[in-house]
Amino acid sequence: MKKYSLILLFGLFTLISAAPVRAADTVVLELFTSQGCSSCPPADRLLAELRDDPGIIALSYHVTYWDNRGWTDPFALNRFTLRQYDYQAALRKTRVFTPQLVVNGTISLAGSDREAIAKAIA
Repeated sequence: MKKYSLILLFGLFTLISAAPVRAADTVVLELFTSQGCSSCPPADRLLAELRDDPGIIALSYHVTYWDNRGWTDPFALNRFTLRQYDYQAALRKTRVFTPQLVVNGTISLAGSDREAIAKAIA
């Protein structure tokens, strides 16, 4: 009986030590973008590349404040715009912009700046 208990205990230890990526190892990227923003497509493409990394959760939020410039973004939602303004207040930024990338809810940077994003993820 002791032999089976040790095997079971060893098996459980092996399963625990081989656990997948922990939440602490996961990076959340939130891109605020719009189809009406001419500088957003490079950021959209970069986010699409980054989302293939298993340690990254990539989210894209289309904001509404570009809709008054002649093009209505069919993916834009007011709640996404409000979320961006909440980050503006929380991160003590003077303005919102697109493409804005927020990393883990604490770092705000240009969503197309590959080097700055790599540094923030690291």
